[in-house]
Amino acid sequence: MATTIRSAELDFNTIKNSLKEYFQRQPEFADYNFEASGLSNLLDVLAYNTHQNALMANFALNESFLSTAQLRSSMVGLAGALGYTVRSRSASVAVLQLTTPSDPGTVPIGTAFTTTVNNKTYTFRTRDVMTPVFTGVNYTMTIDGNANIPVYEGVPRSKNFISGTAGENDTYVIPEANLDIEMVRVRVYDNTSTSVYDAYTNINEATNINSDSKIFVIKETPNGFYEISFGNGIITDQIPRPGNRVQVLYETVSGPEANGAVTFEDTTGLFPSLRTVSNSTSGSFKEGIESIRKNAPYLYAAQNRMVTAEDYSALIQRNYGTVIADIKSWGGEDNVPPEYGKVFVSILFETEDETVQDVTKGNITNLAKDLSVASFDLDFVDPNLTYLEVETFFQFNPYLTSSSETSIEAKVSETVRVYFDEQLGQFDQSFRRSNLLTRIDDSDPSVLSSRAIVKMQHRFIPQSLIDSYTITFPTSISAPSDEIHTIKSKNFFLNGKVCFLQNRLDSTVIEVIDTATGKPEIDNVGYYDPAEGTLILSGFNSTLITGDFFKITAIPANQATINPTRNNILLFDGEESSATAIITDTV
Repeated sequence: MATTIRSAELDFNTIKNSLKEYFQRQPEFADYNFEASGLSNLLDVLAYNTHQNALMANFALNESFLSTAQLRSSMVGLAGALGYTVRSRSASVAVLQLTTPSDPGTVPIGTAFTTTVNNKTYTFRTRDVMTPVFTGVNYTMTIDGNANIPVYEGVPRSKNFISGTAGENDTYVIPEANLDIEMVRVRVYDNTSTSVYDAYTNINEATNINSDSKIFVIKETPNGFYEISFGNGIITDQIPRPGNRVQVLYETVSGPEANGAVTFEDTTGLFPSLRTVSNSTSGSFKEGIESIRKNAPYLYAAQNRMVTAEDYSALIQRNYGTVIADIKSWGGEDNVPPEYGKVFVSILFETEDETVQDVTKGNITNLAKDLSVASFDLDFVDPNLTYLEVETFFQFNPYLTSSSETSIEAKVSETVRVYFDEQLGQFDQSFRRSNLLTRIDDSDPSVLSSRAIVKMQHRFIPQSLIDSYTITFPTSISAPSDEIHTIKSKNFFLNGKVCFLQNRLDSTVIEVIDTATGKPEIDNVGYYDPAEGTLILSGFNSTLITGDFFKITAIPANQATINPTRNNILLFDGEESSATAIITDTV
């Protein structure tokens, strides 16, 4: 007699049926009606208990792996096991220029400035000593000779601990969830009365560790606070001893809430002239779990040294993730054309502030000198942004909805926009038309089917002294057709006329067309290479009609899939996209 109960299923009804089938096979319950019996209630309890235990076991198992975990505490713990420090909140930073008619002398760290964002007051402080430089009329404050003074939002705080006996108090918890770990400083005093201390260094900032290194490790705890530890005294002997006072200096920050500050006030009265060079930016919340899931394995593989292109991305992201939205690195052998002995890095910054970007790039270069194993040159390449124009047509049955045709068109347009917001906008994110059309078909019961025409759009700013341009698209371009123009631009001024660009039918030659006559103003200003996905313009001196840039579109060779490589990023141009309903009475 079989006594096996199948228990591999998680569904409640499947579990109950499995139990019922087991009882039905027993001679004691032959011809028993389980549906109308009290035993059915007992089966419900057994099935519920089994179902709940199976789900809990499944959830617990999922939380044990980085790829399936859903709880932040699990992600933080798993990332920590790989040596990855999860990013905390980061301070918003602004850039000021400070002048004064009299010599203020050396101004210490922590000089405060206040500002207001959304009716809330924030305090920004300097993190470096400022020195005055006489400019002939006034004194301008500088940091290492630079007159652009960065100030950071935050509230300084400190917490003191007394080190216990060995192994008794080896971790020190800071009960603060909003601190910036980049600003945590640790000092260890021999006792509570002395003012002499040893400064300890965050392990992430250490490039060489030996037995004399004074280092500490800071990480997020399961409840969102932070804890500091010093090791066990084996690898490095420099750890707090019993009776030592451990002082932790840190700053609590508001993150992105302090971004966007424009006007600052000097609380010291030292600087009657204060100018905002750059509005506050770069403040961020704690790193999200999906970012942890993506970055932790790469950092583990890097092992704090730069060898492969992925190592460069992982370590740069770890150190400067607060100002970097995404990063892509590749070796010179993968570049087009190849440039051996180089590593190329393209960064999508969180901020458009060029000062912050330049400073970050300089710091990255110095980081590479410290951690790079081979003597590769580091070359920064700006992201190549390609906008997609999507012309959508869908069959619409008005009898299947109470909404108007215009409302459904707006709903489809919003569906397209949401798809691009969720699926594109960073490196290595591909466009797949089938996924977009599936979303459109599911957007409303009245939408029966859909199709889309996809075009790639490049933007550039015409320069008065430049008449030659090379435009590179992220994929190959459709071959010339004798029916439609593969290349086409928006209108511009040329020779006092309103014109636009397009390729000659059944040819790769680019012509300038006069909108008034529909005839070529110039019959050859370049060509396009379908296989390479490039467009070459020469002798092209135009001026814009409206806007800040020039738009030119190309039909991709494969509209179904567009896979960007290297520094290419796909974005969406909603202004040039459309959604059109085609009314039908079919179902």
